[in-house]
Amino acid sequence: MEFKILDLFCGAGGFSYGLDKNKNFKTVLGLDYDTNAINTFNKNIEGAVGIVGDITDEKVKKHIVEKSKKLGVNMIIGGPPCQGFSLKGKQLGLDDPRNFLFLEYIKIVSEIKPEVFIIENVRNLLNASDGYFLNQIKEKFTKIGYILNTGFINAKDFGVPQNRERAIIIGSLSRSVPLPTGKSNEIITVRDAISDLWYLNSGEGLDASDYINKPQSEYQSMLRGEKVYNHKATNHSDLALEKLKMVPPEGDKSSIPVELHGKQKFATTWSRLKWDEVSPTIDTRFDTPSNGRNSHPVLHRAITPREAARIQSFDDDFIFTGPKTSVCRQIGNAVPPLMAKAIGETISNAYMDKRVEKEDYSAYLADSFVFVKELKKNNIKVNHIITDPPYNISKDNNFTTMSSPRKGVDFGDWDKKFDLFGWIKDYVEILDKNGSIIIFCSYLYISYIIDELKEVGIDVKDVLVWKKSNPMPRNINRRYVQDMEFAIWGVKKGAKWAFNKPNNVPYLRSVFETSLVSGKEKTEHPTQKSLKLMKEIIEIHTNKKDLILDPFMGSASTGVASLELGRKFIGIESEHKYFQIAIKRLENSRGE
Repeated sequence: MEFKILDLFCGAGGFSYGLDKNKNFKTVLGLDYDTNAINTFNKNIEGAVGIVGDITDEKVKKHIVEKSKKLGVNMIIGGPPCQGFSLKGKQLGLDDPRNFLFLEYIKIVSEIKPEVFIIENVRNLLNASDGYFLNQIKEKFTKIGYILNTGFINAKDFGVPQNRERAIIIGSLSRSVPLPTGKSNEIITVRDAISDLWYLNSGEGLDASDYINKPQSEYQSMLRGEKVYNHKATNHSDLALEKLKMVPPEGDKSSIPVELHGKQKFATTWSRLKWDEVSPTIDTRFDTPSNGRNSHPVLHRAITPREAARIQSFDDDFIFTGPKTSVCRQIGNAVPPLMAKAIGETISNAYMDKRVEKEDYSAYLADSFVFVKELKKNNIKVNHIITDPPYNISKDNNFTTMSSPRKGVDFGDWDKKFDLFGWIKDYVEILDKNGSIIIFCSYLYISYIIDELKEVGIDVKDVLVWKKSNPMPRNINRRYVQDMEFAIWGVKKGAKWAFNKPNNVPYLRSVFETSLVSGKEKTEHPTQKSLKLMKEIIEIHTNKKDLILDPFMGSASTGVASLELGRKFIGIESEHKYFQIAIKRLENSRGE
């Protein structure tokens, strides 16, 4: 899907610049009250029109809405300023007059009704007043038809050399879009970002005015020793230079106040960036040494706008225009482009064709924790949930005493740090009033899952036992052979649940004995359940034509068994490799 973007409160355009790096996004309009910022926006955001205007002005607002509709805007982004999270102990939230710009953002979204909107803001947006403000925002957007996902992301996890944590809200009319997850182990440092730049002294360098009205092609400037625009050091006073010289390389000022001249005391927060760490959050006063840890690691000066821009992850060919105070404000207020790019990739992925919907089954490549919101919005109700989620048991083991030692029980990243209980409440909410739920789990967590099920209104009936006739061997001289797995069976309180006892047996035991999967039935999935096991469970606990949901589908053993027994099926799987296996098995089960 192609997204055409309106960037509200666009500033210099960092948000748009990052999103436009993805071919599926194109910024067409920007709005901001700052003329200098709009000049920067227009010089750098190719093909977009930046408009100077006050969003509260009805004429400006009408113009923006009409132009957006004419240009086919289907995505709105921005970080509406909001200062009033509470006032004198009262939870005023959106009723606080200081949050009027947030309300204007909501009004424009409601008038244009884009497919997607994104809000980027300070962390306190989500947790202020115990979530009261966030709940108000959710209520406003849900009322006009949006599925919302909210949370915190940190720029340093997306290749930005800066510790900058932000609140993100993503709204969509038809998809439940997750927030991006970065790679916290692949950190870019201050050294990576700025060490190749020309080492300037106080007052040296080239600022934005050297760029104005000159061809941009003259200023391609990436390497040390070449001209780099917006790379001009603040011309510090002699007193400031004396103070800077007292701060050791990559260090902080002495904790003991130093008398300089007369009543001048060196008792403020003067600190240097550290080469091999990320920078703290860049703000609009990064050119002021007393502002905190934003002086150069070794040189006696504050960092330059270009150094700050690199720490924000702007490319060198992004040129900031206007007076230095405005340039600093543009850089400090910007959304880091690489963080914006990551948000865009997540949205783009959510709109890729990763769903198969047939008459008797539907399968989705998605994050189950997020996708459930889409099911809720579409008023989906299921008769049963039967699922085999990750057990959280992957680890390295020592099997050296075995004749053919294994490396350990490590099924993959999907089985590590899995939230065992966080999904249950949301899925129980889409369970029919007579519905049942069966969750496979490790013996380590049986009691915890039972407690969670009871908490959300499930009457736990039994623990089912899968006894393996050919279990995986382990260290037989020190441990019992692990030949059993468990599943918890519960029903909604007051339900008339299904329980189909065969007529040819006096009673049923809760023990199901089968072999591990082998032969033609075996797939690449390391924890695949056998069709024989799943069919036996489904025949007892469901009826023909019932709709069965598996939020953690894996290779789709539950789905295949459901279809072969005349049930309908919905499956969700987050791993692409297993999703492809599942689709092939589901198609084969229908004779496709």
